[in-house]
Amino acid sequence: MAFQEVYLHLEARSPTKLAFFMQSLYAHTIGHMISTYSLSQRLGGMYCLYCLYETQPFKPPFKMYFSLGELKKLKTLVINAKEHGIKGVPALVKRMLEKNMFLFGFVDLHEGSVSETVNQLTELQDARVQVAYKKLFDDIRIEQFLHMDMVGM
Repeated sequence: MAFQEVYLHLEARSPTKLAFFMQSLYAHTIGHMISTYSLSQRLGGMYCLYCLYETQPFKPPFKMYFSLGELKKLKTLVINAKEHGIKGVPALVKRMLEKNMFLFGFVDLHEGSVSETVNQLTELQDARVQVAYKKLFDDIRIEQFLHMDMVGM
């Protein structure tokens, strides 16, 4: 039994743990791919990411969560590889996109501070609650009851 299978069998038995395990592997590898390391190290991260996806023992395979910022950095990596005459990178990225390996658009906590991201999400949620409150209670009699305005009744 391969090391990967032994680890998965012993440590990640529930589907939730399996998903978390795979996403943590993906996130670690994506971190190498979009880092400020040398081009060869970033390309190594990209190839590792591809190999992780292709060799995972799960059916259907777990997709990789990919933020829009990470997508921009992947595009930059492809451009850098082309500039250095590495021709396999664009073909590999095209194959990854064709196989629909990515889930785009999740919030990337590495692109900003965690507290800043949480604050932005909290503000957005508060604004949505206020809009819903206004739509629900605008120009109806219950508004008068809420403010104890019994004279206007």
